Amino acid sequence: METKEVFINGLGLIGSSLARAIKKRNPEIIVTAADTNKNTLKYAISDKIIDKVVENLENIKTADIIILATPVDQIIKMLHELSKLQLKSGAIITDVGSTKQAILKAAEELVQPSVTFIGGHPMAGSHESGIAAGRADLFANAFYFLVPLKTKNKQIKELQSLLQETNVKWFEIEADTHDKLVGQISHLPHIIAATLVNRTENEFADSKLGMELAAGGFKSTTRIASSDPAMWSAILKTNTTILIDQLAKYQQQLSEVQEALSNGDQEQLYNLFFQAKNSRDKLN
Repeated sequence: METKEVFINGLGLIGSSLARAIKKRNPEIIVTAADTNKNTLKYAISDKIIDKVVENLENIKTADIIILATPVDQIIKMLHELSKLQLKSGAIITDVGSTKQAILKAAEELVQPSVTFIGGHPMAGSHESGIAAGRADLFANAFYFLVPLKTKNKQIKELQSLLQETNVKWFEIEADTHDKLVGQISHLPHIIAATLVNRTENEFADSKLGMELAAGGFKSTTRIASSDPAMWSAILKTNTTILIDQLAKYQQQLSEVQEALSNGDQEQLYNLFFQAKNSRDKLN
């Protein structure tokens, strides 16, 4: 099926970046969109990021591909609504949510046999948010997870072709494995960064000098604490069991560091930094 029309629900950082990438390579494709922010839609039209604004779900029945790019709780809500519509035969629905088990469970309501759901998650982003921060090359060289509800290679290839301009590294994965992985490398770091910022702010409540003097190390460590609160609270809500376990393990390791400090165990402290340095250097 030749893709002629794409509908994107949500034109924040991710949704608008996908729209830009689609239009850059395939300007003939009609990109329609919806967003709760009217100013975002005006920006999208004036900058020619999209072609049309969709006011009613009835108007997405002509879309070949539907991309859900809102916070996770809204993606789940949208899937419930889509399950009640008669969509275009052969339509593909995908999402960009940061958790997958809850989303795929909601996608099971899509009983129309001609419609395919492919869970998706591009592992790229920015601490900045909103349509103005979007760009076509946001995802370049990043992993883009695909979690098909049912394996349909033709539809997967069609989605990959549509998003070819993103220049991502495609990676198929099971939903539970995905959620455990991103819990450790994405969700937990966001919790830690936010907690560190709040703890530091509280520590210097009587003197703003401490926060004003925060230098490169603190800023680098806590950069992701500037992320969208609505998006991240929704993400954590759908990955609680995994995160509770990961937080417990992290707290245990912090307790071990505290114990090493109390005991003056220089060797244990050295090993902490030595192991971390070796592991972190491999990422470069």
